[in-house]
Amino acid sequence: MSVKLYSFAKEKIKTDFLVPDYYKDFVCKGKECRDSCCMDWKVNIPMDQYFLLHGLSCNPKLKEKIDRTFRPLVKPTNERYAEIVHNHNGDCPMHKKDGYCLLHEQCGEEVLPWVCRYYPRGPRFDYAFECSCANSCEKTLELLFSNDNKISFEKRNLTFFMRNKEKELSEAERNRYQNVRKACFDILTNREISLTNRILQLGVYLKDQDNTLNPNAMSKTFELKANIEENYQILESVLSRFNGKYPRLLSLINQVQNVYKDGDYLDKYNKALNSFNNAFPNHEIMFEKMLINDLFFKKFPFNPYSGFYNQYMTVCGTYILIRYLTINLIESHQSKEALIDLLSRIFTVISHSEFDNNLVQHLQNAGIYKLDQIEILIKL
Repeated sequence: MSVKLYSFAKEKIKTDFLVPDYYKDFVCKGKECRDSCCMDWKVNIPMDQYFLLHGLSCNPKLKEKIDRTFRPLVKPTNERYAEIVHNHNGDCPMHKKDGYCLLHEQCGEEVLPWVCRYYPRGPRFDYAFECSCANSCEKTLELLFSNDNKISFEKRNLTFFMRNKEKELSEAERNRYQNVRKACFDILTNREISLTNRILQLGVYLKDQDNTLNPNAMSKTFELKANIEENYQILESVLSRFNGKYPRLLSLINQVQNVYKDGDYLDKYNKALNSFNNAFPNHEIMFEKMLINDLFFKKFPFNPYSGFYNQYMTVCGTYILIRYLTINLIESHQSKEALIDLLSRIFTVISHSEFDNNLVQHLQNAGIYKLDQIEILIKL
């Protein structure tokens, strides 16, 4: 093999990373995975990895398959230069029947594009050296839900061949990141109160911390009443604005909307909620751990393009969406496996697109800004 991994990398990063407690136990399920990340997902790779793949010294059959698998995008950039072209079954052409990768098998792990090599791991290098696994991977959720303990974090020495942080941050910036996020996680893991009340307390805290918040952004009034039918109709109206942009998610949203198309919102909702609570009496713990893991993965709330309060609204949007879908879709399949399959499918969109930010924008366009308005929706 003529091309080595460090040809793909700007630098080798080997240091102690802060990781969640489950990280050490993560192993790809391979052919045992029920919803493989090789299926259906839109996967993009950078320009340098594209040309290195096409320059590999390998047998002619694999060379032809590489040529057919990776193609440039219509409007490429250096970071999003090419895409994986799925076959007629929606599968990556490199995905073997035994669940493993042909490119990996014949050329070694070193030549895999970063996204293929490291997913669902998400290393971060700027505010701190951290790494975790995405909720879109069913194995991650299986590890999270294997016990009711709060997520803890530990240092592990890891190596990544990737680009490092682009700018140096001051010690004050890094300290603020650590302090604010610790406070957020302390609020969300306080099991003496309900999860919805914890989420509301988080909003109060982040609103006070957000020095970028425009006071006028909170001034618009919109009356939400504690009415299942009216509030579900508002939520359905918000979700319908995506107009087919996220097919994996919209198929689930449409299923719920079909449940309520004939009305009887209150009776159907209460029946579904009671069934959900009976099947998963510890669902608050499951959702708490899932939210913490997602927020750690995203460096919450330090998004350079959005203030703390808007980031908080993405938490609310995520929680509202997963409650809306799981309560109404899990009734006929009341098993942890079915719940994990549903949640991982939802997070393939939430964790790897701008869906949550777009959902926040649609909520704001509907006039939903204030904590008392958000409170009614998250308690559905």
